[in-house]
Amino acid sequence: MSASAVILGMAAKIGAPIIKSIIEKKIGGVSGDLAGAVIDAVAEKAGVAPEQLSAAPMSKIEEAVRQVEAEAPEMIALYEAGLKGQFELLQAELQEGFWQSAWRWGWMYLLAFLWVCAFLLFPVLKAFGIALDPIDSATLMTLTGWFISLYMGGHTVKEIGRQAVEAVKTWRGPNVQ
Repeated sequence: MSASAVILGMAAKIGAPIIKSIIEKKIGGVSGDLAGAVIDAVAEKAGVAPEQLSAAPMSKIEEAVRQVEAEAPEMIALYEAGLKGQFELLQAELQEGFWQSAWRWGWMYLLAFLWVCAFLLFPVLKAFGIALDPIDSATLMTLTGWFISLYMGGHTVKEIGRQAVEAVKTWRGPNVQ
């Protein structure tokens, strides 16, 4: 049984309408961050991982659902504030005009096209005897990194770099610093 089904059943049993409505939306096909946050919060309060929620004792799940139900209005308010911020950003971009935000989607489509060319289109054309100069993968990766840092913020690139360093350390062994 899935974690969402366990929480939904317990919410219906103990009369937790807010939790029940949030999880029903997830099961109904409209999954989102809020439903995931509720599942994670219930699992945390029950002291288990979300994947192991169905194996937890029902008394723990019941108490966890009660605690999260009490916190649910605050969770909804935070989620609503995030959506409001996203909507305000969208409105500001629409007021600035087309060219103020065109660089974002323009670069996204350009980079997607270049990656498809580099690893799909050019090799297929080469198989049919049409040789085009390949796109340098390192240059493409650099352009993609620049775009990610500009569009998603420097913390995204910093996190990717940290994960890459950790991966290399893992490959080389425990004695490498």
